[in-house]
Amino acid sequence: MAVHIETGSMASPRHYSSQVLNHLGLVAGMYDELGLGELIDQVLVQDEDSRNVSLGQAVKAMVLNGLGFTQRALYLTPLFFKDKPVERLLGPGITTEHLNDDVLGRALDWIYADDPTRLYAQLAARAVQRLGLACRFGHLDASSFHADGQYNSALEEEPAGVIQITRGYSRDHRPELNQVVLQLLCERQAGIPLLMEALSGNSSDKTAFRETVSTYMEQLQGAVGLEILIADSALYTRETLQELSAQAWISRVPETLTLARELIHAVAPALMDDPTQAAWRTLGTSYG
Repeated sequence: MAVHIETGSMASPRHYSSQVLNHLGLVAGMYDELGLGELIDQVLVQDEDSRNVSLGQAVKAMVLNGLGFTQRALYLTPLFFKDKPVERLLGPGITTEHLNDDVLGRALDWIYADDPTRLYAQLAARAVQRLGLACRFGHLDASSFHADGQYNSALEEEPAGVIQITRGYSRDHRPELNQVVLQLLCERQAGIPLLMEALSGNSSDKTAFRETVSTYMEQLQGAVGLEILIADSALYTRETLQELSAQAWISRVPETLTLARELIHAVAPALMDDPTQAAWRTLGTSYG
């Protein structure tokens, strides 16, 4: 899909050029409809007089780049937008030259200083409100992404607020590489993440789930109406369940518990002894 731009004046011949829009118009339209850029500019204090691109517009540019199918590295963002209708996508007066890595990098610095997890939770609450979603159920899980190159894995202690990119339990089957863990809590109706948090590559789900419950559950109940938390057996620890004493939850009892193994042996001992049936054992659930 292309958009035609008309230039020239009444006194001179008109000139037409074509620029590529593709699906980016839909992405930009949804970004605006959800009010994400508007909320970012409200929440993050910025010197508007010294900026050609607001923080909300900078984030929008990075979203368009990331969802552009042929996404570019951050410093190549102006190249990505070279054949795009930048003003139509981002706002009047914005050019490709404004979208340099200094502008985008400083926007990321502002977000980091404000706390990305907190900001994302506010954006998610705005999105589900605009879409009219009922967030009764929340699915909590974590995944890992391996990374190449040299990172801070050699540090004995990372600075406060900085995750450690290091080896850990690899969910994408690359245990020889450093990794980062991403924890998501998604609503059930549309699968929109209500909470997103980056964690160190060697983080434990049992500990991370407990910290999430302790830190964010009350906020999620008030902001989006979360009623029931669903997670795998990493949720089923004494400390975490104590934090969930006033919260409905669904989880799986881990087979490391003696009582769980005894019950499975009593009901279906063959399934416990047959390794080909291991997948069946993940279907058990516990209700609280």
